[in-house]
Amino acid sequence: MSDRERPAGEADDGNLIVDRLSETYRLITGDPSQAVERALDEVGINTRAEAEMMAELAFTQPLAHPDHFEQAHRLTMRALEVADRQGWRNPKIPRLGPFSSLAQSAIEFVSRTIVRGYVARVIRNLAMLYARREAQAPVMSQERRSLARARIQADRLAVGFKGGGLPIPTVLIGGAALPVLASVARSAGVVKKEGSPVVIALGIVLVVVFASMSWVLLQGAGLAHRRIAVGLTPALRALYETIGHCGHPPRDESRTLAVVAIALTFVGWFIVPLAIAAVITLL
Repeated sequence: MSDRERPAGEADDGNLIVDRLSETYRLITGDPSQAVERALDEVGINTRAEAEMMAELAFTQPLAHPDHFEQAHRLTMRALEVADRQGWRNPKIPRLGPFSSLAQSAIEFVSRTIVRGYVARVIRNLAMLYARREAQAPVMSQERRSLARARIQADRLAVGFKGGGLPIPTVLIGGAALPVLASVARSAGVVKKEGSPVVIALGIVLVVVFASMSWVLLQGAGLAHRRIAVGLTPALRALYETIGHCGHPPRDESRTLAVVAIALTFVGWFIVPLAIAAVITLL
């Protein structure tokens, strides 16, 4: 039967698209370290990013190491539980006298927010990854059954691991409240009546507040990052290795908070003194 006589939607069994795709993927299968180079040379891919994508498409197994997947999954679930419960407690801080307890509570709050938010995101990502690999596994295969069990467990755990948003909005609102109060005080005539001493005192308060917030954020972010790296990252890497060709585990948000802390330090040490000098000059 010619192409014109063949009904619409009916393909020639000897020239199916799936066969051509299989042949293309076959060209770049083999040693993973050489897959990208073969994709560039033999398939005619134009960019390395496209070559790496084609190299991943060549590996069609749902699990790279199915015999070790369930063990790695169990270890990761245990690591997530421990991180959620213990990954933010008891930070090491210098002796601050009567402020030690307050500082510890503030650092634990920041660290707990980061760790629990990260745990919740990891669970969601794993549930999605398991579902995708389950769809790729052959029906009635052991890999499909293992992935289905893991996916069901991850979906159930996602309900309990809710996590939480980063405290950045609260921190920024708290930092912005003092300049607003200063503006209100000035408009009420307090600054004009008392002159420079009030402005200087207010500036010192602002510097102390920004420095304190910056220190708490840095300590909390550092604690969370260390606890995640020690207690959770090794298990996650082992799990991703057994799944294979699925990218890298997500990163925690400690770097984001560290950037905010540095920004607050800059504001406290540079912007606030300049603002104080400008106000005093106007007075």
